[in-house]
Amino acid sequence: MTKYVNKGGFIFITLICNLVFGSILEFSNKPVALATAHTAVGGDVYSLYTNPAGLYGGRKFDLKIDLAAGWSFTGDILHNVNQIIDSAQKYEQIREAQQQGRPINITQLAAFFNGIKNLLDISQPGKGVIAQFNGGVGVKIKSFAFSVRNFTDIGLKPLIDDNFFLGSVNVSTPTSSAPNLVRSLFFSGNTSGGVVITTDTAPADPELIQARNKLKNNVVPWVINELEKLGVQIPQEVKNNPEGIANALINLAVQQNVSKQEIIDAVNLLAEREFQDFISGYLNRIHQQAQSFSDNNSGVIFRGINYTEIAFGYSHKFFDRLLIGGSLKYFIARTLYYHLKVFQEEEELEADFLRETISKRLAKTYTAFGLDLGAIYKLPIPVVETNVGLVIKNLIEPTFDIEDTREKIKIPRQAKLGVSGTLWKRITLGIDYDLNKVETLVPGYDVQNIAVGLQLDPPILPTLRLGYLRNLQQDNDFLYTAGLGIKILLLNIDIVGALRPEEVRMKEGSSPFPSSAVVGLTLGMRF
Repeated sequence: MTKYVNKGGFIFITLICNLVFGSILEFSNKPVALATAHTAVGGDVYSLYTNPAGLYGGRKFDLKIDLAAGWSFTGDILHNVNQIIDSAQKYEQIREAQQQGRPINITQLAAFFNGIKNLLDISQPGKGVIAQFNGGVGVKIKSFAFSVRNFTDIGLKPLIDDNFFLGSVNVSTPTSSAPNLVRSLFFSGNTSGGVVITTDTAPADPELIQARNKLKNNVVPWVINELEKLGVQIPQEVKNNPEGIANALINLAVQQNVSKQEIIDAVNLLAEREFQDFISGYLNRIHQQAQSFSDNNSGVIFRGINYTEIAFGYSHKFFDRLLIGGSLKYFIARTLYYHLKVFQEEEELEADFLRETISKRLAKTYTAFGLDLGAIYKLPIPVVETNVGLVIKNLIEPTFDIEDTREKIKIPRQAKLGVSGTLWKRITLGIDYDLNKVETLVPGYDVQNIAVGLQLDPPILPTLRLGYLRNLQQDNDFLYTAGLGIKILLLNIDIVGALRPEEVRMKEGSSPFPSSAVVGLTLGMRF
C-alpha cells in the first residue's frame, strides 16, 4: 500500500500511528485481562495503577515488568481512509493540473468531490484510530510500591480548509494567469501535457456512451448550476453544450488510459442525488477564494505527548476493615504539535519521513506532579470476601503546554467505583464503573466504562482471567478480555489479550482483522 503514500494519501499514514488518552493499557496487564475491574481487588503491585489502597496485604514482594500494544478503529473511519487512499493519486494529478493550467478528466473530478466528502466525514466527532503502547516496571514491598513507565499518546485532528479556489474566472479564457478548478474542468484545446480534449466525438464504447448520457443529463447541469451560484462566469456556449462537456471529460480519461469501469464508477458516484446534495451543501458554505490546491491548508494536526511516569504508592489499614492509599506521581513529558499540510508538502509522505518529522517536533521537556487517592472497605460478609473500592486517579490533573500554540494537554481526572467478591480464595468476580467520562485526544471520542472481570485460580492449573468492558459514551464500543497466569517456581508469566470481534478490512477483498485488539506480556516474581 505504500504506493498510495504520497502528497494526496496523507490520511492513511497519519491514522495508523495515533494514540490517545483513555487507553485501558494505563492500568497495566493483569487489570486489562480483568477488563480493568480491579478497583476493589488488592494484594499486588497492580494496585499502584488501579487503586493504591489495594497495596496493603498480599505478598511481601511483587515485581512486574509489563509490555503491551493494541489498536482500535473508531467511527467507521476505515471507510473514509480507504476512499481517500483510492483518490490519492488523482489528487496529485489535480494538483499538477491546477499548477500547469491543464484539464482534468471525469475520474479526477469525482475524486475531488469524493475526497472533500470523506475529508469532512473524517473530521466528524468520534472518528479516529487508537494505537496503544505501554511499557514499564513496578515493584511492591509490603505496603509500599514504586514504578517507572513510559507512554506515548498522540491524537489526530483533521483540519479542513474550505478555501479551494473556485474563483469567478471566465472559462473561455484559458490563458488567465491564475490556475483554478473551473478552467481545469472546462478548458479545451491543446494543453501543456499534449492532450487534446475533443467535445464533438462521442466515446467509442457503448457502455461509455451510456455513461456519457448519464453525465450529460444528471451531472453536467448540476455542476454548472453549482458553479454559477458561486459567481463563476460560464459562457453560454459552454452551458448549451452539456453533451460536449460530457464527451470531453470521458474522452480525456480514455486518452489517459483510465479503465472503463473506473470511468463508469466515477459517473455513477457524481450522479447520485444524495452525493450531489452533500456537495451542494458544502459549496454553499464556502466563498470565492483566489487559492489553488497548492495553497490550501487542509491536512492533519498531530497533538500529543510522550511522558515518563514515576510513581510512589503506600497503603495503610484503619479500623480492621478500611484501607486508605495514595500514589504520588512525577511526570517528565514532551508535547507535540505538528500541522501536516497535504497540498503544500514537498517531501514524499512515507513512514520514515513522518517518524523523523514528528520526533523533531517534540517540544521542550515539561514536568508535573499527579496524585491518586483510593479506599477499599472490606464488608463483613461470611464465606465470600467482599470489598468495595473507590479511587480518584489524577486528582491533581497534570497539564502541559503545547509549544507555539495556546492549547494544552491534560491528563484527565477519573473517579471509579468497584466491588469484588472472592470465594474460597479461588474465584474472584469484580465489577467497576467509571463515575465520570474522560475526553481523549480524538475529538468527540469520550470514554466512560463499565467493566466485569472474573479470575479463576485453581491450585495446579494456570490462573485464568476473563472480562467484558463497555464504553457507555459510544455505540458498539466494547472489548472482551482474557489472560493466562503461569507460575514456574518464583517466576510468574502473564499473557494478556483483548478483542472486539467486529471485523474491518483495509480494503475490499483484503483479509479481515478485529476492529479493536490488545496483546500484552508480563514477567514477574513474587514471594
